Amino acid sequence: MKKNGWGLRVELVIILLFLICLAIACIGLNRFGLLGENDNPLIKEPTTEDNTVYYTGLEDKLRVATREYYDAKYDDNTEDMVIIKLSTLYNGGYISKLYSKSNVECSGYSKVINNGDSSTIVPYIRCLGYTTSGYERSNE
Repeated sequence: MKKNGWGLRVELVIILLFLICLAIACIGLNRFGLLGENDNPLIKEPTTEDNTVYYTGLEDKLRVATREYYDAKYDDNTEDMVIIKLSTLYNGGYISKLYSKSNVECSGYSKVINNGDSSTIVPYIRCLGYTTSGYERSNE
């Protein structure tokens, strides 16, 4: 068998080395997050700090719904500040429930501050892993 070629043992050793290299390559690709699912890859997808872009979007939804509700319900308001809860907006059909990135329901409210002819709306939300700066639980 050894005339002008390899023997069976040499061929089996080469196949075994090839399979070991293939296994190492698959493990490496998985570790880098390029193959399959990995909860702790070496190369992570680019994310913004604390997912603020996602939660800013939720705050914007709350702001828009508050504006619609306030314009409909508070025509002749003379108060300096009005607090409108997220649950009030949801029950009135102005907004759907807000959920965190981990699919947990968020709570929140908006402060409407009257400045004479105009009003400013400041939304506050509290989600799992994120809370708007200045959030007060007493206003929920």
